[in-house]
Amino acid sequence: MKSKRHKIITNKVKSFLNVVPIKIVLLTVLITVLILSSVLISCSSPQAPKEKQTLEKGIEVQVEIKEGMSLTQIAELLAEKGIVDDGFFFKLYVQQEGKEKNLLHGKFNLLTGSEYKAVLSSITSGTPEVTYKITIPEGFTVSQTLDRIGQEIPFLKRADLDKAVDISNYNYEFLKDITSLEGFLFPKTYEVTVNYTAQNIIEMLLTQYQLETGKLDYLPAANKNFTPYDILIIASMIEREAYVPEERPLISAVIHNRLKIDMILQIDATVRYALNKWDGIVTFDDLEVDSPYNTYLYAGLIPTPICSPGLASIEAAINPADVDFLFYSVNDEIKHTHSFSKN
Repeated sequence: MKSKRHKIITNKVKSFLNVVPIKIVLLTVLITVLILSSVLISCSSPQAPKEKQTLEKGIEVQVEIKEGMSLTQIAELLAEKGIVDDGFFFKLYVQQEGKEKNLLHGKFNLLTGSEYKAVLSSITSGTPEVTYKITIPEGFTVSQTLDRIGQEIPFLKRADLDKAVDISNYNYEFLKDITSLEGFLFPKTYEVTVNYTAQNIIEMLLTQYQLETGKLDYLPAANKNFTPYDILIIASMIEREAYVPEERPLISAVIHNRLKIDMILQIDATVRYALNKWDGIVTFDDLEVDSPYNTYLYAGLIPTPICSPGLASIEAAINPADVDFLFYSVNDEIKHTHSFSKN
């Protein structure tokens, strides 16, 4: 027979064994909660700010302060460009000096890591770089483009511009075996400074042509035995004939279809180019002018483009609409829209 003391010990051991699993479970839960809490806290806590990227001092950087920018925006811009070390403190410095209303807009050549005093002096009393904007519209000839440049940029002489369009000045691959820059002075809005020469500006337009057309797929044209230059010629005619964007592929189709059957193109714009007559109506006498650009007299493509077409017209020249039209005529003189037909 077991003693009373033995029974008491046995009961205590059993009680302990019953409690231990519960303690283990509770301990496991507690540890899990602590781990998850630490993870959540680390995720939600803001990360330590990254160190500012320090730029080498004394590097010249061009900074453009646009008209209407606030002092805060200017200070942030200068800090971002590395001109000043801290935008907030530079703003306070400007306010302390009472120069907030003296800030100029324009382009400034400033040095990284400059003293606040030097920067403030430059943007309040310095001379910002003067820039000129030129807009070359789609459909301009070389001559019209030079006229526009001369009007918009007073420091250039027309004689220098005329020399600048001599094709021998340039060695672009797309100008190989080409005799004229007609069609290549890409229409766009450009910005130049007083440091630009006439040739710099023409080169800028040619480079833009290269950038805009370099990504085009000319394979559909090549499959029809058209070169990129042929496409530019077709695009120039589309540009001068189409007033409504959605008609470009249709006019392109008429040109392609006529060329395919060796039919004269009969495009007024080519006669206008031959006569340099861009205003008024094309008369019957005009249609008799003996010129390789007179598509009423001579079949096939004209020798050169008749203007600089925009990208949309070049794309239409590559990809004409899949229609069998051979004719189009104006059906609305105000909207400049056309009717298209096979006969």
